[in-house]
Amino acid sequence: MTSTQTVASVLDDMLVPRGSELTVRLMEGIKPTLRSLAIPTRRVELACGELLHQPGATDGRVYLIESGAVCLEHYSPTGRRTILDVLSTNEYFGEDSLPGMPSQYTPAAVTATKLIGVESAVLHSLLRDANVFDVWQHSQILKARRHRSLLLQHAISDSEARLAMCLLDMAQSFGTSTGQDVRIGLKLRHEDYAAMIGTTRSRVGLFLQRFTDRKMIRKSPCGAIVANPRIIVGYIMERMGLPPT
Repeated sequence: MTSTQTVASVLDDMLVPRGSELTVRLMEGIKPTLRSLAIPTRRVELACGELLHQPGATDGRVYLIESGAVCLEHYSPTGRRTILDVLSTNEYFGEDSLPGMPSQYTPAAVTATKLIGVESAVLHSLLRDANVFDVWQHSQILKARRHRSLLLQHAISDSEARLAMCLLDMAQSFGTSTGQDVRIGLKLRHEDYAAMIGTTRSRVGLFLQRFTDRKMIRKSPCGAIVANPRIIVGYIMERMGLPPT
């Protein structure tokens, strides 16, 4: 039960861990091999908003993000859009549709993006390298933890708290530190945040104004969100009924 957990363990469960260091190591292990062996790959450049493939496509590749950002979108039968995750440079996706399974999401570029597509057979060959396999295995474990954390957010927190957690996640993946603050370089629309946390565009605007009033965030001159992670974590602890540290 939550009451028996420490504040740190609860926040660790809720704040969506990413494998930044692991995925960088994975890319460092794979990319030189791809180049040195001249292995055929599919190189893709996507413009902002462009889809990699349509919903339900059977691609059979894992895609490595060389630069840019990709959101994994899902559309319900009624057309409701949900963003399952937003991935940054050095992350990868597509492994859950191997081999030959239809994709459960639609990858869409959030900004100009470059991808390397690796066939299933090529990936198996690369994973024969013990070092690459070890990093791949650990990154898969961390991905599973991340998915569990996202499910926990939707199960036990409201949409306002989920937006605060989402901003922390974006700060980790796309942020640049400036003292105690972090500038989130990736600009998402209100409707994108709404699709990530399961609410409406207008409510996202209301929540962001509340966060601004509480000094959790501010807008930079170029329109990017600048977040104060310490204040945001304090707010999340307050919403969860946890004692301050």
